Amino acid sequence: MRKQTKLAAVTAAAALLAIGASMTSFAATGWVEEDGVWCYYDKDGNRVTDEWKKSGDNWYWLNGEDGGAMATDFLVEDGSDTYYVDSTGVMVKNTWVKVVNEDQDDDTDPAEYRYYYMQSNGKAYKSDTFSKKTIDGKKYAFDSDGKMLYGWVDKETNSLMSEDDGWKTATNYFGSWEDGAMKTNWQFLNVYDGWDNEDEDAEYWFYFGSNGVKRTGTSDADDTVRINGSRYAFTADGEMYYKWLAEASASDTASASAWKYFNSAEEGARKTKGWFKVTPKKAFDVEMSSDGNDEAQWYYADSDGSLKVSEISKIKGKYYGFDEYGAMLSGLVHMSVDDNGVIDAIYAKENDNRDADTSIDADYLDDLKDGKITNPGTLYYFGNPGNVDSDGALKTGNVSMSVDGSSYTFNFSTSGGVGNVGAGKNGITKKVYYKYGMKMSANSEDKYRAADVDSDDSATFVTRSEMLSLAGGSAQTVVYNEGKSSETKIKYYDLTGKDLYLIGTNGKVKTKANGVKDGEDWYFFSDSEGKVTYYADDKNVEKAIEQNK
Repeated sequence: MRKQTKLAAVTAAAALLAIGASMTSFAATGWVEEDGVWCYYDKDGNRVTDEWKKSGDNWYWLNGEDGGAMATDFLVEDGSDTYYVDSTGVMVKNTWVKVVNEDQDDDTDPAEYRYYYMQSNGKAYKSDTFSKKTIDGKKYAFDSDGKMLYGWVDKETNSLMSEDDGWKTATNYFGSWEDGAMKTNWQFLNVYDGWDNEDEDAEYWFYFGSNGVKRTGTSDADDTVRINGSRYAFTADGEMYYKWLAEASASDTASASAWKYFNSAEEGARKTKGWFKVTPKKAFDVEMSSDGNDEAQWYYADSDGSLKVSEISKIKGKYYGFDEYGAMLSGLVHMSVDDNGVIDAIYAKENDNRDADTSIDADYLDDLKDGKITNPGTLYYFGNPGNVDSDGALKTGNVSMSVDGSSYTFNFSTSGGVGNVGAGKNGITKKVYYKYGMKMSANSEDKYRAADVDSDDSATFVTRSEMLSLAGGSAQTVVYNEGKSSETKIKYYDLTGKDLYLIGTNGKVKTKANGVKDGEDWYFFSDSEGKVTYYADDKNVEKAIEQNK
């Protein structure tokens, strides 16, 4: 006798007419109603058990476990085939049936019910190997017992993945036990990830192709899949990568050049051809400031997702600078840049978000003026200081600003292409003296100063002792006869041909100076170009020299 198990079940088919309406009682043979149940007697007067009997167009099962009573709401195991009869006892066809899951287990099989699909012949669809059956336009998988598979499925064994981490090796996902349809496209799934999340569940995005196969990758920023026009990266287990990811081929993952950004956990697409503002990646923040500053920064990615790093680059007609971490530069920056726009070194930044050796403040600028800082390069100015969300474009031409309450005027190159445009000017431009791009001027106490412009690119004011050295190491003396009754001895430095320019408090070159007094109560003289000719303790030095010829 075949074994059947009585299970509570619900059929998806519409209720049929009561069986009595389609059956006829016979005295000793055929269908007989006894004590409220239907039975079937053969010609010898014996109850038929564990067989199908037909009445009209319908088939009915006579359950041997119930002494041959017609089964209702029952899953029938007839040899290797599985059928289901509804509440009227009729074999159902072309429909879904759900049956209470007597093997329910929270860990291995948490489904409250298990689903079967009964085909046109009434048999449940079964498969010994992994395959997909299309039903009402959706694809489903079934095991060898006819149970609809759900969740993560083991393709090799054609069974549910019962282990907590089974999702990592599973290739397909078939939804919840109440759904079971094969999933394609993006799916946000809750999985057990004890290793990465301290024995807690985690939610990740997965992508399944049109064949239902899960996309996997190699955790490489360059190993990506194009989906709907964007690039995505996946782990070997199939989770969509997000935020920062390094190139597997990179020799130095402490360098920002090795990293690419894959958007947020909700989006995940690799950033390309544009700006994005995110928190820095700690993996390459090897020199992050001691205060742990990790404010979001602006970055720019090329068409392949590569960051612009340590360079000045032209983007949509404007020039922008990027530090060694790929962050957009802003405010004043003292750095060296080659003719191709490569930033060789950054010495100081006004916005010290990324731990330059020194922050640019009023003291730093004054030290630059006074020659106390001798780093090469020059100043550049990006956007508005103190505002990381400003445009950040490199400024050119004349710019006035206040730093720590002190006012400064700058002149940045307007031409020369990347690497030169925006560089702070050095030397004399339109009769104004600039150093590192700053307008240089004598202070109110000095009144006038001499600037050594031609000695190097980082021109600077010279001290009195330096002027004496340029004049030969000692002051000359000349006698000036003011009249027949008196004469004056005048000390002076002859600086003719030494290319020292005379600069006033307005930063402009003073031309044809005929004895202008400085803070030492000495007098400067200059020619028509503004070059210093004499520095003397008496304004009549030129007259005296002429008298003594």
